Amino acid sequence: MPDSSLTITGRCASIVAIFVVLFIRGSSLVVASKQQVAFSIGSKVIYPSHGIGTITKIESGKSAGLDESCYIIRFTTSGMTIMAPVKSAKMVGMRKVIQKREVPKIMRILKDSSAEKIESNWNKRQKTYLEKIKSGSIFEVASVYRDLFLLKEKKGLSFGEQQVFDNAHKLVVSEIAEAKGIQEDKASVLLTKALSN
Repeated sequence: MPDSSLTITGRCASIVAIFVVLFIRGSSLVVASKQQVAFSIGSKVIYPSHGIGTITKIESGKSAGLDESCYIIRFTTSGMTIMAPVKSAKMVGMRKVIQKREVPKIMRILKDSSAEKIESNWNKRQKTYLEKIKSGSIFEVASVYRDLFLLKEKKGLSFGEQQVFDNAHKLVVSEIAEAKGIQEDKASVLLTKALSN
């Protein structure tokens, strides 16, 4: 006759094991949920080509009438508001504003006039610039601003290049100002000094 105490012990062990598995799964879901919604309402974020914006709302798929949840981002400078899917936000380059300690890296990029040979073909050059700006990396944007600044000093810019130059300037200045907690005109002066050295 089987020992009933052993049977009970075995059942208890099974129940505990099931509880542990369920607990781990539950914890994983919570972690996954937190990772999915990486930004909160009120957060200032960088969105490629647009610059600094503020998350004013996070719309769930049901309330927004969409298939997935979205961040509602408002850009103060342009007054524009966009919707960015939560799931793909990081994949498209949406990120937090850089920290103050990262600003010197931007300055080093601006000062390095020998970093890259500027492409002579206008179409290839323009394509490269736009790809860098769309990447969302402020360091890539800074390199575009530097290259166009040098090109402007050397032979001038086309209408399209001037637009890219102005946009790159706006993106770099606004992020430096936000990171350092200074006015944009002061951030612009820092850029000018870096490029003059």
